[in-house]
Amino acid sequence: VKNKIAPILSTQNYIIIDLATNNILLGNKINDRIYPASTTKLATALTALNLYPLDEIITTIPYTEGKVMELTEGEKVTVRTLVSALLVYSANDAAFNLANHYETGTEGFVKQMNNLIKKYILNNTNFTNFDGIHNENHYSTIYDLSQLARLALTNPFIVETVKQKEINLSNLSGEIKYSLISTNELLGVVPEVEGLKTGWTPEASGCFIGAININGHKLTTVVAQSTDRFTDTKKLIDWAKENVTWNNK
Repeated sequence: VKNKIAPILSTQNYIIIDLATNNILLGNKINDRIYPASTTKLATALTALNLYPLDEIITTIPYTEGKVMELTEGEKVTVRTLVSALLVYSANDAAFNLANHYETGTEGFVKQMNNLIKKYILNNTNFTNFDGIHNENHYSTIYDLSQLARLALTNPFIVETVKQKEINLSNLSGEIKYSLISTNELLGVVPEVEGLKTGWTPEASGCFIGAININGHKLTTVVAQSTDRFTDTKKLIDWAKENVTWNNK
């Protein structure tokens, strides 16, 4: 790293890690408590993928809190479809149906989410729900989110899904179709961006976890409490392009 002087961002809470080594290339306030908002859904997706096969069928129940894809009563959809909608469109009703499908319901599913983060020693994170809707006891840190991202990026299904700018999904009968645009505004605009997950609530402000590829070198960026999460991320990418050199052994 040539220059540790950070770019001027709209937030004090940011990190860049090298995915291969887990080295922190740049960071500030990385262990301060923040609200993760919909970046929570990375843990929701990982938990669902741990619990259910991709082709398992779920019968849907409508759920209307926050941003939804408008699943109707009694549709039959696969776990693959729901996790795709969760990651690309940030659909809260996809999150709800994945959580509600668990044998002990949504509460049991959230326990499994917390078990997942404890297993990976993310000690400064606690989840109270499956979609990131604000709760004082639902919190994380920039560092923990970078580690959650690192874990998510070991899953080939997640890696491929979060690259998609738009996805077309349907239920098993094919009669109801969903065309969903990614919440990630950098996809297709900033070539180095290959994902990963957005988040926003009034209390959390803007969050974004970026999966970044600079000439084959994989990085993860996280910003939280940001008023301009995509510009902040672009500035972090530009900083990395300018200041990080890799030893290609």
